[in-house]
Amino acid sequence: MTDRIHGGDSGRSLARLTVDLGALRRNYRRIAAVCRRTAAVVKADAYGLGAVRVVEALCREGCRDYFVATEAEGIAVRAATRDSNIFVFSGPPDDRSAAAMVRHALTPVLNDEKQLDRWRAHRETPVAVHVDTGMHRLGFNPTALSAAMFEGFNVAVVLSHLACADDPVDPMNSRQADRFAAIRSLFPNAQGSLANSAGALSGIGSDMARAGIALYGGNPFSTRPNPMSPVAMLEALVVALRTVPKGQPIGYGGAYTTEQAMRIAVLGAGYADGIPRGLSAHARVALRGNRLPVVGRVSMDLLHVDASAVESEIALGDWVEVFGPTVGIDEMAAWAGTISYELLTRLGSRLQRFYTGQ
Repeated sequence: MTDRIHGGDSGRSLARLTVDLGALRRNYRRIAAVCRRTAAVVKADAYGLGAVRVVEALCREGCRDYFVATEAEGIAVRAATRDSNIFVFSGPPDDRSAAAMVRHALTPVLNDEKQLDRWRAHRETPVAVHVDTGMHRLGFNPTALSAAMFEGFNVAVVLSHLACADDPVDPMNSRQADRFAAIRSLFPNAQGSLANSAGALSGIGSDMARAGIALYGGNPFSTRPNPMSPVAMLEALVVALRTVPKGQPIGYGGAYTTEQAMRIAVLGAGYADGIPRGLSAHARVALRGNRLPVVGRVSMDLLHVDASAVESEIALGDWVEVFGPTVGIDEMAAWAGTISYELLTRLGSRLQRFYTGQ
């Protein structure tokens, strides 16, 4: 067995994430072309890509509406933009949070009557109202709504969430759109926001669209090719090259056995970096456009790759694409039995991050 081990430079990262802000901005323009007022969903640190950098880039595109999940996320985004609208999906959980949202100029999304009562002391300050049109998750019950409930409140936006927009022909979309249209009459002075990325791109009307996964290069559709540009590229360093004879187990549990002599590349990334442990036997990574099979179980810090096809081309210190322009993020997610949203939001904190396309 012949081994080569890469010692590496002191402090050099073994895995890195490159975020193409130019591609992000192109994706924003693609959605904004079909909905003039397009908000960016930047919760979960902009789906793991860095909310401050993402917001700064989108502000240069003229985006002035952002959605986050929590008060803390809103405060972090406020540091990146002084004059934008920042909406907080969770609403104010208590009076302290309500006061903090006013102080930081955050707009809560009110989800129920308790939150409505909690905001009564600040009712002249703009709010958004979330109405449940079929997801049965958060939001006011539409059958219990009346205009009198919101008398004296400054309702700037009324919104709902589409459950099946990834499949444009799903009849749930038209049912929700009809319900939302009926609710809109209660809020004649508010902007309506129903369409997410897929909804906007498939023609579901909204005064304000909310762009999420499509901004970050994920496919907003489950039944159509991806119309968006890739934004994130995850790469791992080749830290070891090993020639393994036929009939030898690879990795934890010996879950994979070599069928012939194989050149194995060990990459310096694992599930601590956001690479799912459950990647299937079909998973691939890429070296300079060549797809290489993942073999054995992904471990915390490392993964094995069959590099036999590029044995003469691969070397210690090479960067191998885990997902990016060659291996699509949705493709990688499917191999792991998950979705691109989860892959992005689980990216590990120790990844070295780079931003291009300023």
